[in-house]
Amino acid sequence: MKISFILLAHNEEKNIEKDIYSLKKKVLDKLNKSEYELIISEDGSVDGTKKIIKNLRKKINFKYFSSTNRKGVCKAMYDSFKKATGDYVFFSDSGQKFNFIDFWKLYPFIKKFDVVSGLRINRMDQMYRRILTKFFNIFLRALLNSPYIDIDSGFKVFRTKALKKILFKKPINTDFFSAEICLKLKYLGYSCIEVPVRYNQRNDISKALPIYKIPLLIYKFLKNFRSLKKELNYYLNKK
Repeated sequence: MKISFILLAHNEEKNIEKDIYSLKKKVLDKLNKSEYELIISEDGSVDGTKKIIKNLRKKINFKYFSSTNRKGVCKAMYDSFKKATGDYVFFSDSGQKFNFIDFWKLYPFIKKFDVVSGLRINRMDQMYRRILTKFFNIFLRALLNSPYIDIDSGFKVFRTKALKKILFKKPINTDFFSAEICLKLKYLGYSCIEVPVRYNQRNDISKALPIYKIPLLIYKFLKNFRSLKKELNYYLNKK
């Protein structure tokens, strides 16, 4: 069994070195070299992130992909998924929001389920984010029969064979791509489980969901909801 570990980095000069060394110490060093690959996908950073990663490559073996212009989290992640060669793909948000030791909580389930998703508990992030997460998941469970309590958690393991069933189509919602992936796999009949993991506050400003972006993100998601439902029914009929 081989696992592809993926970390995205955009303007993460404060965190990327700590993230890589933490993942290495807490997870990778406990695996045989044949059991994993590490992929660092740098997405158009304009700070010192690129330089830091290039220097780390002299000390740590990993695959490095970089882009001159910003792709956005969704496109960068999809491109990384397509380059993964492992039987399973693990990805985590950067910024030290998760403790990588919690990967071992997911590990016992990865051969039994197609999606193993971290369920964020004892959250230390902003109250508005926790409230939005709660209502977002209630909405998806009510209208799309989502089985998840915390579908958009950025700490997941996917079975690669299942994941590649959906990568050929462009995602409808680039801001909620993790949730969209999980819903598509569910509608295709793939299995999932949520496992409790710890979640911390970023040590700087939120990059994924700052409060000023929320009204636009909600509007875009609701605008695309009919298209999303139509696509999910497409996958339901394919299984």
